[in-house]
Amino acid sequence: MKRFLPIFDWLGSYDRAWLQTDLVAGATVWAVLIPSALAYAGIVGVDPVVGLYTVPLALVGYALFGGSRLLVVGPDAALSVLSAATVAAVLIGGEFLELTIALALVIGAIYLVMSALHMGWIADLIPDPVLKGFIEGLVWVTILDQLPKVIGVGLEHGDAGFFRKLVDLVEVLPDLQVETTILGLVCIVALFAIKRFAHRLPGPLIVLVLAIAAVAAFGLDDNGVAVVGETSGGFADFGLPTGLEARQWWGLVPGALAMVVLGFTQSVGAAKRAAEATGERTDPDQELRALGVANLGAGLSGGFVVGGALSKTAVAISAGGRTQVGNLFAAALGVLTILFLLPLFESLAFAALGAIVIVAMYGLSDFGYFRSLWRVRKLEFAIAVAAMLGVLTVGVLAGVMVGVLLSLVAIVEHVGKPPTAVLGRTPDGNFVDVNTDPRAEQIPGMLIWRQDAPLIFLNVRRLVGELETLTADRDDLELVVIDCSAMSDIDSTATLAFARLSRAFEGRQIDFWATHIRDRIWDRALAALDPNRERHVQRFATNADAVVAFTERRQSAG
Repeated sequence: MKRFLPIFDWLGSYDRAWLQTDLVAGATVWAVLIPSALAYAGIVGVDPVVGLYTVPLALVGYALFGGSRLLVVGPDAALSVLSAATVAAVLIGGEFLELTIALALVIGAIYLVMSALHMGWIADLIPDPVLKGFIEGLVWVTILDQLPKVIGVGLEHGDAGFFRKLVDLVEVLPDLQVETTILGLVCIVALFAIKRFAHRLPGPLIVLVLAIAAVAAFGLDDNGVAVVGETSGGFADFGLPTGLEARQWWGLVPGALAMVVLGFTQSVGAAKRAAEATGERTDPDQELRALGVANLGAGLSGGFVVGGALSKTAVAISAGGRTQVGNLFAAALGVLTILFLLPLFESLAFAALGAIVIVAMYGLSDFGYFRSLWRVRKLEFAIAVAAMLGVLTVGVLAGVMVGVLLSLVAIVEHVGKPPTAVLGRTPDGNFVDVNTDPRAEQIPGMLIWRQDAPLIFLNVRRLVGELETLTADRDDLELVVIDCSAMSDIDSTATLAFARLSRAFEGRQIDFWATHIRDRIWDRALAALDPNRERHVQRFATNADAVVAFTERRQSAG
């Protein structure tokens, strides 16, 4: 039970002295979650109140099933963008909200299936350059989508791509609504100022309250400022969305899979941040289960997709939170907000919500990463930029596919063209790359070669080609040694190439040895050789042992 519901693992040893700090942390998390839930609902494309429905059961679901004592789940900007794009792709009629809820349920189910299959490794599926490039693209797509709300205009091509909408925005700037623009800009400046000079304060909540007060005090809604308007109290109907066709449910799956990979990757990052504060270890499969339950809770209560939120988790940590009791308290405050505080949001300007989203998304932008990536490895810089441009040019969902393909390119590049080295012996007996240490000398009649990667179908042709090139002009060569210290595995394609290369060397009176080779790799290599050729292939523990054996053989022969 403790493994399935980790809350029982720590609740029994809960120290009552923690309660005060947990309650303070919970209230602080609530103060940050509520404005972001209202704002991100606009990204998703649903009424702001739907964001409030999303929060309580998601928090409770993770608190019961999550392995982290401090991780906070909630609406996420990147996932919200993907949610809107996924739903729009399968929309037939006016079921946008129903499909949004269904998407959260599908995502929850996928998380649970992956947990059952122990697929926690998917957190490592997207390399950082692709993830950073993808998120950078989402940042600017989302900011552009929110700008019309901040200046009170509509775009002619609201469903067009990034650059078409950018042109439309420039064209309508002369028609901006003055009162809306002033309110939006004041909100943006206030958010940046609070973040810069009083970062411990809940900036979004402060701006939200002040914007509501400004609309009410100055009658801005009567002067053209768009507001949320009348909302109904209480919860939405609890349960599954109705009226959807089976093909619409299935149509949500591709986008849901992309959101699971992205959401889980970000959630694991937030869980690691929480683990630094608590010293606990997180189980990726447990996190999959907890995120599945959280998304099912969000969907069943009429909300949208959630994920582990790094910024909210950092807030809980800085507020002194100790356990998920704080998040349970935040969930209770969320319920009270829905039951009693909804009328207060009727005067909430969409410009304020757009400002909150813009500042939050700008905080995710990280051009410094691109600059450092350019210095570290230009190929990965190009991959990051391509992922960003994919989102900006072909759209969010197509950008996901670009990101996946770029991930595969990165893997193929890394495994298909691994570093290799011809090794020589230094005066102190070490074997190093002859191109990096001028003291290293090759052993006469002997070639020692190392590949720093598994030997598989992606790189075996390169191995064979490089060894053939290195040995082509060596008339004195009697032995080729492969240093397998960095070779973690070998597949069938490589073993057969290994056997062919051994036969080719045998025809030239060149033996083929291996050092530092793992038992399973050695067994596979021998299985590909004819028994009468095995004597030409030997293994040694170290390069030094191979050199000693080769030297002794030459001495005995000469």
